[in-house]
Amino acid sequence: MYRRIKAAAALCMAGMMLFMPAVKVQAVGAGSSIARGIDVSKHNLAIDWSKVPSSGVSFVFIKAGSINMGLDPYFDANMRGANAAGLKTGVYLYSYATTPELALTEAMFLLQWMSNYTVDYPVVYDIEDACHKNLSTAQLQEIINVFCTAIASQGYYPVVYSNKNMFQTKIGNVPYDKWVAQYADELQYDGAAFWQNTSHGSVAGIPTRVDMNYQFKDYSSIIIPEGFSQRGDTTVFYSNYRMQRACWVNWEDKKYHLDEFGRVQKGCWFEDETGRYYLATKDGHALRDCVTIEGQDYFFDQNGVMQRGMVAMPDGVTYYYDVMTGALQRNITVTVDGVNYLVDQNGVAAPIVEEVLPEQIPGAEQVAIPGAEQTAAAGQTADAAAQPVAAQ
Repeated sequence: MYRRIKAAAALCMAGMMLFMPAVKVQAVGAGSSIARGIDVSKHNLAIDWSKVPSSGVSFVFIKAGSINMGLDPYFDANMRGANAAGLKTGVYLYSYATTPELALTEAMFLLQWMSNYTVDYPVVYDIEDACHKNLSTAQLQEIINVFCTAIASQGYYPVVYSNKNMFQTKIGNVPYDKWVAQYADELQYDGAAFWQNTSHGSVAGIPTRVDMNYQFKDYSSIIIPEGFSQRGDTTVFYSNYRMQRACWVNWEDKKYHLDEFGRVQKGCWFEDETGRYYLATKDGHALRDCVTIEGQDYFFDQNGVMQRGMVAMPDGVTYYYDVMTGALQRNITVTVDGVNYLVDQNGVAAPIVEEVLPEQIPGAEQVAIPGAEQTAAAGQTADAAAQPVAAQ
């Protein structure tokens, strides 16, 4: 699994510049924020979550634990309490990873720990330990990408946390939102999604001092409970606050397919073990009923599956669709289960009825009619001449 995650992480890093030209940093303060929040762990002891929102707090990041110390003993109580209080709830893991393999192990532990809870805000990778100080920028970026790719593969939204100096001198530019710690009146770092500005906050219901944070990026239309969300030019789908990938989803009586990156597939054929489908160009829903695609007519059932062979419509009319391509056939004769059918110019298939002579009927009385042989022969010749040929 590590090889697959590492390959995906490498794609995320493609084209990213490790060394950026110096630019002037625009400091931001609390006045630019859109929300106020906290982050908590076992060090904050038992919290009365029903009181927390009264302090103006609207979101929280809860420590799940670390691979060195295991699951935080307050994680369950904090997750349930924060959810019940109506707070936007994210999760973070404190990292000790010094290799990509350890980063993947951390991701697997975190995914297991939070699997039974509602996580409706980002999942954060906390990179600040002393073990990270001696790693190179390239090493740190690979660790971060492996972890975040694994988290994103399960539908969560990854964010990276560290202090301002660590971001500027060690981590560098990574393709994930950043939560930056700088204990000051202003944050001197461009583009942060969150700012941790103090560890000495006071919030109702929390018996200890607490880390306080400001939020600058709006996630309300990004991490959603259910439905479609736009990511630039790409459409993705969320269920229970998690982006879905490599699956079918049903929405408002329509069926959509998501690729391995979670993108709604549009304007293309798609085939899996359930059948062959065509996904609409405009919104990607699987087409149904009679549809013309690139000059060919097809029929898709109510599940969007392309039909082949003889297809009986609700009005009782039967059409014939090519058994390989599914395209409607016209002006041909076909044999299906030993029965010959004539398919007309509209694609309607009807059995070919052969003329039955009296002598072919067992027990029928044979009556000699002058000239009958000639008449029958002439009739057979006429019938043969009227038989259509397969279209070329």
